[in-house]
Amino acid sequence: MSKKIVVAALTLVCVIAMSVGGASAAPRAGEKRAEDNSFPITEKWSVEKLLALSKDEVVALWKTLDPPEFTELDGHYMGLVPNAGDAAAQKALGKFMYNEDSAIGYWLGKAYKPTSATKGEGYNRWRKPGGKVVRNMQFSTDIGKSLIDGKPSFMMYYGTYNPATTLTDELRKLDDYIYIGMGTTELADGKRSAPGHFILVGPTDSWVGVDENLETNK
Repeated sequence: MSKKIVVAALTLVCVIAMSVGGASAAPRAGEKRAEDNSFPITEKWSVEKLLALSKDEVVALWKTLDPPEFTELDGHYMGLVPNAGDAAAQKALGKFMYNEDSAIGYWLGKAYKPTSATKGEGYNRWRKPGGKVVRNMQFSTDIGKSLIDGKPSFMMYYGTYNPATTLTDELRKLDDYIYIGMGTTELADGKRSAPGHFILVGPTDSWVGVDENLETNK
């Protein structure tokens, strides 16, 4: 897999082209919003509410948050990239990130495993045609200083396994089982790129490990 494809995939500046991605219509008097009843994750959040967020709202939330306890992340997590209100981004980027027939496949999310009290590892998961799930694009993890705002974040270093990429993801906790991430790469002038945003929900199931074919992990 080329460096260009890997960097584009891992920044996760993308959206889900779903009808629930926009804000719901206002309920009638005495009527609950459908999103308050469907797919509950916590008392405050549902899948619908997460998908109804705009990119700016996701970034603003991330800036107010703290990282999770390091060993809290363990297993597979479902990946969402809300971009409510931005039809152009949904169409263009959703075609690449949420498409089984794209070069990388349909992004399912990430996986984590602490290997000590302060260090760990992880990978991304993609669905390919025929239902095949590929586990690749590894990263190492720790709690470190954000490359975006200098505050503590749960850090994911892709360069540990793939020196061709400068991508680093940063995760902070929104609520129980819900985490917001930002991804940046290094620019030619040494600064970081504008962050790409994503949300993780879980764990959904247990750690499996990357595919044996190491070429797919780059």
